[in-house]
Amino acid sequence: MDIEKKVSETIVKYKLFSKEDRVFVALSGGKDSTSVLYILHKLGYNVEGLMIDLHLGEWSKLHLKNMVEFCSNLRVKLHIVDLKKELGQGICFIKAVLKKKKNLTGCTVCGIIKRWILNKYAKKLGADVLVTGHNLDDEVQNVLMNFLKGNILLGANSAPSTGVKQIGFVQRVKPLFFIPEEEIRSYSLKKKFKINYDKCPCAFETYRTDTRAWLKALDLSAKQKLKIVNNFQKIAPKLRSKRAEEGFEIKKCDVCGEPSTGNVCNACKIFESFRECD
Repeated sequence: MDIEKKVSETIVKYKLFSKEDRVFVALSGGKDSTSVLYILHKLGYNVEGLMIDLHLGEWSKLHLKNMVEFCSNLRVKLHIVDLKKELGQGICFIKAVLKKKKNLTGCTVCGIIKRWILNKYAKKLGADVLVTGHNLDDEVQNVLMNFLKGNILLGANSAPSTGVKQIGFVQRVKPLFFIPEEEIRSYSLKKKFKINYDKCPCAFETYRTDTRAWLKALDLSAKQKLKIVNNFQKIAPKLRSKRAEEGFEIKKCDVCGEPSTGNVCNACKIFESFRECD
């Protein structure tokens, strides 16, 4: 697969963004987000990087160092949000306290906080769209996880784009949506990107890691993975309609003003739980 061509085709087919848009890439320092930033820059899009320093010890320091150098070499602006300055603690400490006191899983906490920060700062900095590095394997995992949880409505917005722009959200897009993880890995190795290929040191004993391991054991081909995702795309519009019929709506959080499906967003609930444990 010609990854660069596939990314370009996905952007055009799904109208993800234009050459005039300010395109922010949520950088983690891994192969996916690094590759998509490089490709979008090469294709001539107006890209900038947005990265959260999670303060995960040496792992975060290495990722941050690599991305500062990478963006500097590309002459791409990099915005860095310091989690300790934002919340007062690094992510490991926050997750450890909430796991002990509230029995909240680490990846759930991290995901909610990262989404909250990325949306907040993408808006603040004037982004038109926010690009994430989610690939085909990620999407297959999402489809199967939601199915196994018995709530496929959770994946209603699974698509290369979040769809219609919603109040308070910077629209999220996934140019790597149809590209297998292994091909992205091969691409990044071929380009000799200076990145760390290790998984997050906190990503263990979670529902997602178990699902990822299960799918790896199944050894599905890229064609089989595409079939799962494409078939889900066929029913996604009906799921969105059903969710709307059930009264799903986006409103503003009473506490922080960020988008929320309830009166208080999940991030603020976590912040309140953390303060209670402090």
